[in-house]
Amino acid sequence: MNYHVLKLFYYVAITGSVTKASERLHISQPAISAQIRKFERENHILLFEIKGKRMVLTPLGKRLIEPLEKFFAMGDQVQQIIEDYHKFPEGNLRIAGNYLATSILIPRWASLFKQSFPEVNIQITTTNSHGVMEKLNNFEADVAIYSDMEFPSHNTGVFEHRELYRDEYVFVVSSHHPIANQQASFEEVMSEAFIMREEGSAARERLVRLCEERSVQQPTIGLQFNGVNEVIQAVIAGYGISYVSALLAKPYLDQGTLSKVAVENVVSKHSIWMGYRKKELQESYMQSFITLVMKQLSIK
Repeated sequence: MNYHVLKLFYYVAITGSVTKASERLHISQPAISAQIRKFERENHILLFEIKGKRMVLTPLGKRLIEPLEKFFAMGDQVQQIIEDYHKFPEGNLRIAGNYLATSILIPRWASLFKQSFPEVNIQITTTNSHGVMEKLNNFEADVAIYSDMEFPSHNTGVFEHRELYRDEYVFVVSSHHPIANQQASFEEVMSEAFIMREEGSAARERLVRLCEERSVQQPTIGLQFNGVNEVIQAVIAGYGISYVSALLAKPYLDQGTLSKVAVENVVSKHSIWMGYRKKELQESYMQSFITLVMKQLSIK
């Protein structure tokens, strides 16, 4: 069995195009297409068919995805174990979190874990929720903490996702802003200049969905930052309004440097999730970290 060609097929299938697979695997598009066609001819099968301008999986192609994702996931795990052994003989735990997670949640968990497993190297990466999911899907993270993102359907056989917290998004302004601690309609709030995170952040995507659901024009982004702390500091300085996690806003609301804006008929609940590979694909210390997190949440 030509496992190299199966890997080419798998990446074309999960990325949706030869172009994207070529970029990820650093193999030319003609080479990928030629090897897949040769494999199809040799085995008298058809894995893809062309419909209009789109390349879609045949029924056989669809059947191959789940066993192949498990096979390659285990292959990636073996490779990672070998690489980690040379870099960190006692183990390596890679945690990816969105800004909320790495600001409030992960530091405590990492500290408690390190006290029990001092020999395990911990690497913590901060990015938006979309980036966190990408790192998990690409096996660049062992544990991912993120906010309300859709689960990648092609990896449901490899990963598990567990809800950790129920949170909400709130509209916040400087305590000196004219609408601080006031009630306003959604349309009124959307007419304000916004300070927001970059595209791919969970809060920004939720705000966009709210606008679409209500057929309201998306807000004008007056300032944009790649970190939520920068967003909050800009709001405190007095310019514009933002839409942020209540967990992140709470210290500033308690201090009185930020104020909420009560928006009529807007329910902004969201969840914080933890994603990780299934138990059989983990090192034992990774499961210990997950157990520690769940124990800490039960204590709270």
